[in-house]
Amino acid sequence: MTSADLRQPKLQTNELGFYHDPVMLAECLDGLNIKPNGTYGDCTLGGGGHSYAIANKLNEDGTLHAFDRDEEAVAFATKRLAGVKCKFIVHPVRFGMIGAEIEAGTLDGVLYDLGISSHQVDDSARGFTFVGNNPLDLRMDRREGVSAQEWLFKVNADDLAQALRKNADMDRAFKLATRMVEMAAAVKAEGREILPDDVKAIVESVFPDKRREVNGLLARVFQAIRMEVNGELKEIEDSLRSAVDCLKVGGRLVVMSYHSVEDRCVKETAAEFEKACICPENLPVCMCGGNHQRLKKVNRKPILPSDEEIARNSRARSAKLRIYERV
Repeated sequence: MTSADLRQPKLQTNELGFYHDPVMLAECLDGLNIKPNGTYGDCTLGGGGHSYAIANKLNEDGTLHAFDRDEEAVAFATKRLAGVKCKFIVHPVRFGMIGAEIEAGTLDGVLYDLGISSHQVDDSARGFTFVGNNPLDLRMDRREGVSAQEWLFKVNADDLAQALRKNADMDRAFKLATRMVEMAAAVKAEGREILPDDVKAIVESVFPDKRREVNGLLARVFQAIRMEVNGELKEIEDSLRSAVDCLKVGGRLVVMSYHSVEDRCVKETAAEFEKACICPENLPVCMCGGNHQRLKKVNRKPILPSDEEIARNSRARSAKLRIYERV
């Protein structure tokens, strides 16, 4: 990659007053191995940071498909990319629907920047953060599904504990879940909404020995609830499987995650397509023909952000980038 390739296109803000600072932008572009006349997918449009950079590497014959179910993100990114040369198509749906929206074997590359966007975190009115004291919502698309409020009012302790373990590797999950269910019942009886301070009080009561870590614990609790409300792990699995079908042979799958739960989901889902043999492990001889491999790793280990990028953008510190090629 040349120094010119590493120069990031200038990202413009507008009257909405925010923009997404794309993490590991140069590494993502390099991983996609962009052809100027190729067809690409950005499954996590967000504020359009990665999409804007991809589009600026495409010519009039190139096409960029972008997915996002957040109406604010779609409106913002559409304005940002209004002047690009390539054909830019927005799909205002879940990225799990990529297989229904994109024809099989047509993409030269697809990018995922998983997790919650910076704007959603910073906008406390969206109910994605425990900063401020707005009612919990946590939906990626407020037009569908149930909010975190509704879910917490109905969930039982066993299911909540399972979500805390699965989505955030939480310790003391059942004790935490039991007290949160009790809190939700009390709040509902009072006829009001659950606020971040209500959740914080429960976390502090369950982890009295970790008061210095309360913000980190709260972030993990919110992450677990958000991922359950949005069905995020299943969405990732379903979308990645469909994306493999959408890729041409030689096409690239580039996936960036921000915590161990997401990264494990990506790694395990991709591993299904890295196997040549799909026979049961207890079979002494391969009976499937051994020609089922559809993905190979481009980078053996995940790519991590540089110290310079972490200093510039603290939200990059936990990012891991995995790159695969369709075979």
